[in-house]
Amino acid sequence: MIPMDVKQYISWTATICQFGLLSTGIQVCLKIKQQGSTKNITFFPFLSTCLSSILWTKYGILVDDTPIYTIGILGMITQSAYLLFYYINTRDKKLLMQRLMYSFFGVCSLLTYVKYYTADFDTAVFHLGFIASGFTVAVYGSPLASVANVIRHKSTEFMTFSMCLGNFVVALLWAIYGQLVQDNFILVPNGTGVMLGSLQLLLFVFYPSTSQRTITYNMSSKPARQV
Repeated sequence: MIPMDVKQYISWTATICQFGLLSTGIQVCLKIKQQGSTKNITFFPFLSTCLSSILWTKYGILVDDTPIYTIGILGMITQSAYLLFYYINTRDKKLLMQRLMYSFFGVCSLLTYVKYYTADFDTAVFHLGFIASGFTVAVYGSPLASVANVIRHKSTEFMTFSMCLGNFVVALLWAIYGQLVQDNFILVPNGTGVMLGSLQLLLFVFYPSTSQRTITYNMSSKPARQV
């Protein structure tokens, strides 16, 4: 039997670390403000995390898991604020609004199905947990989109070490919590996140943070030594 204080310590440590990870969106917003537009900055991380937070909030309420729906609510608040800031500063407001409408219509349809059309409580929990888990794996795996560039240029300059490390720590804590409460919908996606995070961190071990192309350019641009 796991002592309750151990579960609480792990859950709230995970919650605090998760909130810290959610707060990294502030840096993106500051970059948008600095450059005066959303050029070269995508809103998809904000949107996917917001949708994931909505699903986990509902899941946490269904299974009466306070840490899960607490961080879900915090995720909805922070990501909604980032999306609003993005909307104010983007020039393509129509595209963003369309994506938002489609996404939230899909989530609302899912929540309506879970509430009114599932056969029983266990089926509702299973379907919602399965889909929320899928979103979580997608969020953890999103930095892997840069792997092709990392391997091609033999450099991790396309990845952010602090973000990868943060994802790894958060996934590890939630995986431990999922094991403690015996909830596979928490354990499995976060366990997958630990493996994906380990792979991302290994890239920093094998590849430098500066590309070979940049190193070659810097060396060739040095003036010849005078004899």
